[in-house]
Amino acid sequence: MTITSLRPPSSAPREHWFPPPSRTPATASGTSLRTRTLEQTEALARACLDRCGITRIAEVTDLDVLGIPVFHTIRPGAAPGLNTVTSGKGITAQASRVSALMEAIERTWCEPPAADLPLLASYAELRARDVPVLDPRRLVLRRGHTWTQDAPISWWPVRELFSDTEVLIPALAVFTPYARECGMFRSNTIGLAVGNSPQEALLHGLLEAIEQDCTAFGETLRQGRRIRLESLPPVAAELVGRFQRMGVSVQVFGYANVVGVPTVFATTDDTHAEDGMLINGGAGCHPDPVVAVTRALTEAAQSRLAVISGSREDLDSQAYRRHASYDAMREMLATWSADREECDFGDLPDEGTGTTEGDLREVLAGVERAGLPLIFAAELAPDDLPFSVTKVVVPGLEVYHHDPARLGTRLHREMVRAGMARPLS
Repeated sequence: MTITSLRPPSSAPREHWFPPPSRTPATASGTSLRTRTLEQTEALARACLDRCGITRIAEVTDLDVLGIPVFHTIRPGAAPGLNTVTSGKGITAQASRVSALMEAIERTWCEPPAADLPLLASYAELRARDVPVLDPRRLVLRRGHTWTQDAPISWWPVRELFSDTEVLIPALAVFTPYARECGMFRSNTIGLAVGNSPQEALLHGLLEAIEQDCTAFGETLRQGRRIRLESLPPVAAELVGRFQRMGVSVQVFGYANVVGVPTVFATTDDTHAEDGMLINGGAGCHPDPVVAVTRALTEAAQSRLAVISGSREDLDSQAYRRHASYDAMREMLATWSADREECDFGDLPDEGTGTTEGDLREVLAGVERAGLPLIFAAELAPDDLPFSVTKVVVPGLEVYHHDPARLGTRLHREMVRAGMARPLS
């Protein structure tokens, strides 16, 4: 096998995500550490509608009884395997609308580029030529994969941020949807984020990846503590009240792992509808736990409206809930959430700095503290787009709750300690 002569474009330099202080955008207040105001962001996003193939923006808030704003964006030309409908949530209608627009833009540019082909080669060939390349096994391959060091797969250049080195990693880890080469794993949007600046996109991509890791540990080992609802801050308490007034019970859990950034998970159960599809959840990860809990609760509302509107293709993956009885689904929720230690909201760590740059610094320090020495980033948006679409890949972060066939060494070690798994021979 000979390495193809076609080479993908070079990765963006580290300075793309870490500009000098003189060029670092200021944080816009009131927009969850965004570097533009909501009004500015919406105006720029609307200018991208045609370019991204977004044909409609629809408010679906009134399809539910909660009144928590949710918007859909429709992109009929989405690649097979991606939803044609993306959703946004927020405290206000404008925040929700902007969220939906930004997610549609994010999903437009995560698709494999038509103009630039990945490099096709085997890991053994690249190593023999001293090309900086990541061993795919560092990405927690699926059980039963057929990958070998001599198997030709697609590679894409990314920037390793700690060392400022360009490295080739499997294109499967960068783009979605992407062919499941050698059954290594399914392409996904974990670590994908859009931002008004590359630094903003990097921060939110990291938080997305950490959220998945935190949830994998919390759900598998039942580590999450139940947060007393009466201890929630005003903005979260008001959201919980909207659920409860409509007969929807709410539970809120706080997860934390060695990275140190709190993830909040909310579950909701519509006791009036008595429909297993309306037992929903939402998660949020952020150095500021108020932002994390707000995201979790608004995402739970968004999850409800995805079911109620019936507009998303990924609902097919939850067919088991549609065919199960409400009592069975409620019993599963009760078993999952039973016997959790309780805590007050104020017990969650608060590492928020109030700036994008400061929060990114705290998150990077947490990743290093967790013994994860590599962070890869790829800029997916074209240069003339007014937004950054960044894919973040952190080898060693867990996704076990997302794909039980992918169990990494960190989580497996803790499962062995808990008597839930056997040591590797």
